[in-house]
Amino acid sequence: MNTSRRHSYGVPSRCWCGKGVVIFYSRTDDNPYRRFYRCEIGAQRKKENHLFKWVDDALLDEIRRVEAEQGRIVEEIEDLKSSITQRIEEEVRKQKNSLELGCLGSILWLFGRLRSQE
Repeated sequence: MNTSRRHSYGVPSRCWCGKGVVIFYSRTDDNPYRRFYRCEIGAQRKKENHLFKWVDDALLDEIRRVEAEQGRIVEEIEDLKSSITQRIEEEVRKQKNSLELGCLGSILWLFGRLRSQE
């Protein structure tokens, strides 16, 4: 398990101790009814440093992660488009050169035949 004892990124699924997390709501005057994630053990042993994270902070982390991933995907799509376009252009050039050589070869062959008939 690679979860930090101090901070977890995104929506947590487990505490550093391996226990699952539960959603509670705050009963304090500073954060009335604000929901938070808490380790099952940490809910009972408040003096120990088990997972605690506000739900809204976790969701903002997730949104930022998804936005970053979306940005990477957009870049990858643009790179793929560019690569495909480049390959198509190269193939068109090859076919065009091949066709030109084929036409030139045909003209030279016909010219050679005409000269041999003289």
